[in-house]
Amino acid sequence: MKPLFHPVMANQPLELRLRIDQIERLLMFDYEPGTEGALFDICDASGHIVKSGDVRGPVTRVRITDLQGADYYLMVLDGETSAVQPFQLRRVA
Repeated sequence: MKPLFHPVMANQPLELRLRIDQIERLLMFDYEPGTEGALFDICDASGHIVKSGDVRGPVTRVRITDLQGADYYLMVLDGETSAVQPFQLRRVA
């Protein structure tokens, strides 16, 4: 029987480096996917998914013009590994 996860992958957390371009209203995160089907979700503070898409490494750009709140979570699922990174949108004065 095959194990449900690869122990080496499970011990290596995904590292996400993200930044927000307030002028272009883009969330950008650096991540090189290990599988072809790597996906991301952006969730609000209540855990509701507000955006989803494919991870296009090494840098994935996501338009955030339609996000209204301040606190969000970026979740990346790559095969059997995943990562969650909280982030905040600052209002532009």
